[in-house]
Amino acid sequence: MKKTLFIIIIFATSFNLLAQGSFMFPQENNKILPADKAFGFKFIKDDDDIVATWSIKESYYLYLRSIKIKNKESEIGYTMLDGNPFDHEDEFFGNTVIIKNLFRISFKNIPNNSETQIFYQGCSDKGFCYPVQSIDIK
Repeated sequence: MKKTLFIIIIFATSFNLLAQGSFMFPQENNKILPADKAFGFKFIKDDDDIVATWSIKESYYLYLRSIKIKNKESEIGYTMLDGNPFDHEDEFFGNTVIIKNLFRISFKNIPNNSETQIFYQGCSDKGFCYPVQSIDIK
């Protein structure tokens, strides 16, 4: 009888821990930040120049090739001001270049209130990849 009761208690406790996600898969380690928190995007307009900055949280990264600036349908070139791109073997894209920690670029503002958009995409080291993000610069 004691042995059966002991097995039931162990089983119930184990099941409860698994159901709460705190035994084998701690929930705090599985949280994925929203894109705006993971990549911390900000921009500053200074006359004809715009400086865009990504403050990338630890365990997250951006794909360099995903960073695009477009005005209507044409792509705008940018100058890299700060950041350290490096090669990365990615399970989805193969050999690619990523950026961690900080990335800062500048580009010329298009006058006449035309709509400019910045696109970027990144992932977490845990394997979650975000859809392409789009920011309107007005």
